[in-house]
Amino acid sequence: MAVSLQTLSTEDLLEKLEEAGIHVTEDEAQKFRENEVDGETIECGLTENMISYLFQGSFKKQAKFNKFIDEMKEVVTITLETVPAESFQRTSTTEINATSGRLPSGFAIPPFPRDLQAKLDNKEPCQKSSKDRHRIIRVLHEAMIEHTMYPTNAEYVQVAKALIMKYPFLKDLEGNGYHTWHQSLKRKFKAERAPLVHDDEVRKSKEKFGHKKVRLSEQSPAACRRSELGAVAVIGEDASSIEGHVNVLLMQYSKMHPDTMVVKDRMQRTFAWRRREIREGMTVEDILKKYPFLKTTSGLFDEVDRIHPTSVSLSQRFKDGLTSIVPKVLELVQGKAPLAKVYKQAREEMLAEDLPDSDFRAALILLPHIFKEKVESFIRLEESHADTPYPTIQLTGKWLSPRGFKSLSKWMVWRCGGE
Repeated sequence: MAVSLQTLSTEDLLEKLEEAGIHVTEDEAQKFRENEVDGETIECGLTENMISYLFQGSFKKQAKFNKFIDEMKEVVTITLETVPAESFQRTSTTEINATSGRLPSGFAIPPFPRDLQAKLDNKEPCQKSSKDRHRIIRVLHEAMIEHTMYPTNAEYVQVAKALIMKYPFLKDLEGNGYHTWHQSLKRKFKAERAPLVHDDEVRKSKEKFGHKKVRLSEQSPAACRRSELGAVAVIGEDASSIEGHVNVLLMQYSKMHPDTMVVKDRMQRTFAWRRREIREGMTVEDILKKYPFLKTTSGLFDEVDRIHPTSVSLSQRFKDGLTSIVPKVLELVQGKAPLAKVYKQAREEMLAEDLPDSDFRAALILLPHIFKEKVESFIRLEESHADTPYPTIQLTGKWLSPRGFKSLSKWMVWRCGGE
């Protein structure tokens, strides 16, 4: 019987490594213990920097460790399908729902629409297309709801793993390989269940977990404000007026210095309409083409504030939070990052009044070093495309020189929406 990767303790993992022919020295074993590296940690996903730290100076061990992880994950995935397929063919969907309402352990990935299936058969990276990714999630969702409308976390993981096992080229670039698919499935189920208030299973689950209708007078001030903003934003707007607002936004986006007040006003006027478009399945690519200011830092901050209004903006809260740890970040990276040395030299030529802003932006750039992450996954040069699904900082110009760092500080004020 295969051992589940998640159940392995640190000592069990070290024993398995020895059995796999990877000799772990006492110093290396101590690193495993100090950093709590066990089966669950590996399941969550170790970065290349983390693995190189564990087996510092030995490419051979790092390569063998990566192979060991892949083999262990394959064993776990395969053990999900222990029940013969023919036994499930004899069991109807109705019988499954009536008895347990759970996914079968031998859940098989269903076929996709013909054009999408052709792309998958040709091993095209469909995950890079928001439209194809959305269709994959929709097909998986439709297959899963035949068994249950409330999958457990283990069942979400089971389906995500099965997808990656069948189509390995869809694997995430970072982490455990299926995390983004796992989260997309959960969001899809949540979105589809929201309007089904009259469905028996949905209603019973809401009652079980304490969901009940809240009167307007009992809502929090923030919730009331959201309702008021939504009502105001949609009054007097239709497809024609929205098109006019969008044209103004596109024109402002083409300018070197957009009118901030005009942009905020038109984004507010189109907010309720935009939220409806998103709920109806408009892709991220299309949303960003139609409302390009959502691609800017200040525009994204403003949108989050419209969705979750508070007395202090998200931008200000982020700045306050990072400012409080700036000194510690700059202290921790000294002697560990070449860029920190460059900045330290450039800092000596700066004016005293420029130091707080410069330190803030330097800490933002140097922060990945503390967590032993690849800086290129968070920072990109010029117009290059980052190989990561996460937000990145874009740098332009000759910023590595002392003068360049000072210019970078001024540039970041504009790029990050600072005043």
